Order: sequence, then structure tokens, then C-alpha cells
Amino acid sequence: MSVIEIKMSAIYRAAHEELPAQATAFGTHAELLTTGIGPAVDQLALAGGHPLGGDLADLSVELFAHLRTLVRTFNDSAVALDRIADDFVEVDAEAAAWLAQHQRYLGDPDLPTEPTAPEV
Repeated sequence: MSVIEIKMSAIYRAAHEELPAQATAFGTHAELLTTGIGPAVDQLALAGGHPLGGDLADLSVELFAHLRTLVRTFNDSAVALDRIADDFVEVDAEAAAWLAQHQRYLGDPDLPTEPTAPEV
């Protein structure tokens, strides 16, 4: 395997498989966080508006925002890597030959959608 083949394989695998998988995982964590904390906050509100409910809601929003940022970062990184590799394919015959044999990497990466923000 040549150096170009190794690099192209690593870049396209990261852009089309690994980064989208990480984005999906963090998006799932964000959704689970929201659905898990929401009912607890609701119960605390029903129990007389305990101050912990507000703190828990604030924490949920803050954690969600950070997880959503990770999803965006992974998605943006996947797109950037894919574009860099596509640009390289345009100017290097060996890279173009490699891509011709790996058709699954043609086109843009299949990226997960960003998680939906919790109700505040």
C-alpha cells in the first residue's frame, strides 16, 4: 500500500465513517440528557418549585449546548476533510485512482442532524 493510499483511506474513513459516528453518539447523549432531566425538573416544579429544579434545568441546557457544539464540530470536520481529500483527488492521479476504486466515498459524508434544543 502506497503512502497516498494510506492517507486517502484514513482521510475518507474519518470524514465518512468515524466523525459522523462520533457526531451521532454525542447527539444521542444530548437527546438522552434532555429527555432524562426534563421529567425530574417537572416533578420538582410540581413539588413546590424547589430551587434545585432551576439549577438542574440550567445544567441540562448548558450540557446540551456543549454536546450540540461537539456534534457541529464533528460534522464540520467531516465536511472539511472530505473537501480537502476531494481537492487532492483533482490534482493527483494516484489519489484519483484510489478514489475510483473506493466509490463509497464519492459525494458528501452522510451527517447526522443536530439534536433539538430542550424547551426552556
